[in-house]
Amino acid sequence: MTITADETVATDARSDAPASRYPEYDFSRPAQLDRESIRHLEAGFEAFARLWSAQLTAKVRVRAHLALERVELVSYEEYAETLPVTTAMVVAGLAGREEPCVVQFGLDSALLWVVQMMGGRSTSLPAARTFTPIELALVRHLMDDTFEHLHAGMDGLLPAEPRFSAVHYNPQYMQVISATAAVIVARYSLRLGDAETTATVMIPASVVADRLAATGADAAGAHTPAHTVEQVRSTPLEVTLRLAPLTIGAGEVLDLAPGDLLRLPHPETKPYELVAGDTRIALATPGSRGSRLTCLITTTSEETH
Repeated sequence: MTITADETVATDARSDAPASRYPEYDFSRPAQLDRESIRHLEAGFEAFARLWSAQLTAKVRVRAHLALERVELVSYEEYAETLPVTTAMVVAGLAGREEPCVVQFGLDSALLWVVQMMGGRSTSLPAARTFTPIELALVRHLMDDTFEHLHAGMDGLLPAEPRFSAVHYNPQYMQVISATAAVIVARYSLRLGDAETTATVMIPASVVADRLAATGADAAGAHTPAHTVEQVRSTPLEVTLRLAPLTIGAGEVLDLAPGDLLRLPHPETKPYELVAGDTRIALATPGSRGSRLTCLITTTSEETH
């Protein structure tokens, strides 16, 4: 059997390079969130955003809107580095836990809330500064309801309702948790009337880890063997009809030219191998149906064992 060098010959199925199929793994940040956990957290933080928006609209008497931008798992140090040098970090403790939760927003936003709650009218954000005792009392009253909404929105992920603890103004110097501790951060865009700003919510990962794991276990339990079989059957698989290989020297390859003939060591009466990757799954003979090339399965791998 012969074949000309300028004809196209089927080659073995080759998988894509691993780097193109899998994201890079950051060994400096080994903690990761699976997709089910991210979806659960996003649903909770979006529910909180709706509740907090309604609360601000009612209390501040200006239409407020919060939009969840993303949820991420980072260290507390990384989170603190993304915050302004001066901001409002409202800390709340959890019963039976040392790690606190944090709701952070700009001081200018909070001062606008105070102006509105006191009956004033303002269309722009005031200059940022720390709170006076009266302003702090108003913000604390507002945040008591906010933490209640956070507990309700997270739908059981938090072990208890957060309770107001303190307000810190400098995230770089006031460390409310270990710098290397893993924290879950929800980042929001906040629009209050015509003013636009940002806000964040920080929850220590250790606080919700057990409940997220339980949620993942419930989801895994719902996955039956029948689902696995269905997924395997629907997975695309590239197969190749392969002749017996021919080994030649590198010099012969370099001397090849159009019109040269290569004699392949495959008998005409011997079936070809049908392979997936490097695994033989059947023997087959080539054929055609109309303008399409086909192969006829003659023996499967199970029949040869």
